[in-house]
Amino acid sequence: MTSGIIFYWIGWIFWVIVTFFMKKGRQRTFYACWILFIILSSSVSIQVSKYQIGLSFIILLIGSIYFHSIAKSLYLLFSAFTISLGYIAILFWERITPVWIFLPRTVLIPLIMTFLIVLLTDSLHDKLAVGLLGLTSGEIFHSIILSSYRLYETIGGLAFLDSFFMMAMFVVFIDSLLKVKAKLYAAVREYKQLLRWKTNQH
Repeated sequence: MTSGIIFYWIGWIFWVIVTFFMKKGRQRTFYACWILFIILSSSVSIQVSKYQIGLSFIILLIGSIYFHSIAKSLYLLFSAFTISLGYIAILFWERITPVWIFLPRTVLIPLIMTFLIVLLTDSLHDKLAVGLLGLTSGEIFHSIILSSYRLYETIGGLAFLDSFFMMAMFVVFIDSLLKVKAKLYAAVREYKQLLRWKTNQH
């Protein structure tokens, strides 16, 4: 599959959801502009010394400042560091064993990252913050390690954006399922309490 297709699809889906379904306010405006700038700048890269850096990647890093609350928790920083190490390990595993036995990289990497993120964090905000910081820092460290062997790749290219946006989609989907499950559980519990109350009345 051509790199970038998954990113564009999910990116535009996120933009539509944020623009038309989120409550009006500064948060919606920020998210909508942030996602739009990431999509529009995805084909642009900047040369910084010996590194080629995708402009979308830089915008992702700038947007991560919005998740400033992550710096207030050592646990979340540790979680992001864990995600970063996991991401780096998978990328090097891919180089050593390029044949993906189970699933293509655009699915397997986000699945593993999502599994770790869900285990380590609770709220959707924390999940996205940890995922954002973990994957972006992992991408940077991976490129620095490769450069020590005179191997250079674009930092935050379309392949990275595919993985990141797929991971974000998985995280949002799982968080939505957990919320629906909690509401259903609460509704069933209220229904049982109502039945007990009616039984006691008789």
